[in-house]
Amino acid sequence: MSASGCVDWPRTRLFEAVAMLAVFAALAAGAEAPSFAAEATKTAPPAPDLDSWALAARIDAVLGAGWEAEHVVPAPPTDDAEFLRRASLDIIGKIPAVSEVRAFLSDKAPDKRRRLVESLLARGGYANHFANAWRELLLPGANTSPETRALAPPLEAWLRLRFAEETPYDRLVSELLTPASMAAAQPGVAQPVAAAPSPLAFFQANEYKPENLAANTSRIFLGTQVQCAQCHDHPFARWKQREFWSLAAFFSGSSIVAQAQPPADLGDADPNADAPPQVELVEASLVSSADGKLAIKIPGLDAIAEARFLDGSTPKLRAGEDPRLPLTRWLTSRDNPYFARALVNRLWEHFLGRGFVDPVDDLDEANPPSHPELFDEVARQFAYHDYDVKYLIRAITATRAYQLSSQVAGGGGQDESRLFARMPLRRLTPEQLYDSLVQATGFRDAASQAQANVLQVDDTAQARLKSLFADQSSRRSESQTSILQALSLMNGGLVADATSLERSQLLSAVAEMPFLDSAARIETLFLAAFGRFPAEDEQARMLAYLADRGKTIGEQRALADIFWALLNSAEFILNH
Repeated sequence: MSASGCVDWPRTRLFEAVAMLAVFAALAAGAEAPSFAAEATKTAPPAPDLDSWALAARIDAVLGAGWEAEHVVPAPPTDDAEFLRRASLDIIGKIPAVSEVRAFLSDKAPDKRRRLVESLLARGGYANHFANAWRELLLPGANTSPETRALAPPLEAWLRLRFAEETPYDRLVSELLTPASMAAAQPGVAQPVAAAPSPLAFFQANEYKPENLAANTSRIFLGTQVQCAQCHDHPFARWKQREFWSLAAFFSGSSIVAQAQPPADLGDADPNADAPPQVELVEASLVSSADGKLAIKIPGLDAIAEARFLDGSTPKLRAGEDPRLPLTRWLTSRDNPYFARALVNRLWEHFLGRGFVDPVDDLDEANPPSHPELFDEVARQFAYHDYDVKYLIRAITATRAYQLSSQVAGGGGQDESRLFARMPLRRLTPEQLYDSLVQATGFRDAASQAQANVLQVDDTAQARLKSLFADQSSRRSESQTSILQALSLMNGGLVADATSLERSQLLSAVAEMPFLDSAARIETLFLAAFGRFPAEDEQARMLAYLADRGKTIGEQRALADIFWALLNSAEFILNH
């Protein structure tokens, strides 16, 4: 696809239309993506209520038709070991334990992958992992900035509770944007770590500035980039400066309430004429009367922007009501087509390395989705199912696309990411990497454990690793491990300690178990690091190394060398 996204779109729409006709004969390809306002007022065609597995089948049909139209042979299906590792990393944020791998690989039931996903979704690790992911989205830089990291604990705890309680996504967003303790918060003051779980960090990180809050609310929850219109009309997109500040008005702590007042003196004017009302500007954060109008001054201009939603509609304000409440009602409404689409796009990228729209934060008519009808249908189903995040996860993980290998095998076009014909390699997030190292080795960093609840603790293995690997400059499916990162893993204290016979619980147990022979020990290390059994040639090489090096440094030290090599390999530090 070209940078504009227009070159391949007609052909993409054609094969999608063919797929939709094959599944539902009544559906046909639509027109080009309309504007925000037109999209918001459009009535979507009725669609059946599909459960997760039926939606997965619909997705498979559309993507399969695309592969056929593009003459692409998709990658082969992933094996059970790779699926277990991938699903574990994507849903609970860490690799599976050795016992889980053995149990899953020995299970012969045809529905074991579906049952695995259900098991992962029921664990506390699901809430932890998605809280980490959303904390990074809401507080970018928390792994590298001590100031931002100081804000993270209450927000992360709040998110963890919401995901654990299976809070519908629309309610989660509404609660995040309207925290009850907002009035008592002090701008620029970090909340203590002991504070109750709270989403206030989102406002604190944005310095309570209306322009920052408006830009990030639109970007995160609507996938729409409006921040370029803050100082001037956007030169390429359709967003105007007044539209940006009309959205910002909802967040102003010193918003202007423009209330219609009767003319002070009509003088000689015709008393029957429609005179423009005088406007009294009142510094306030809340609407003070039923017919009041919320507005905000546009910095640098002698102009006032009245609060309006991005589709151009005017909010229905209630006397004494927090102006963010009508904003969240509009934002999370099923009539708002961008709300469901933005989350669908983020989750699709989370599980498949690329969204239907790329970049994920740019849902704009100038940047159409790779599969427009499918994208709309998945978003509709998400809304029909009350914004249930787990519903989407079940559907996505059940698709053929998610269960394809990352290996390139035959047939060109597999590297065309918009077709989803193979799983891209993705680097682990800092949290995934650290938690997977802990899972694989049984290592516990005493400093991290002792200071887990202390703010701005930088001198722990966990903090150092997160800071080093906190690179958000490119997609995880495109970035490569830097030399500094590779050297840190190879020579740094974390992996050295985690693979020492004295500090690695798993390694010391494997090395000392009298009933394990050398082959079984190597097998266990492979299961711990890679979630799979070693291939015959790998087993042979490792046994030869043990026999040779064991003569000089001892077999246990040679086992530690093997484990160190496995943990420093690309297979361990990538999600594949």
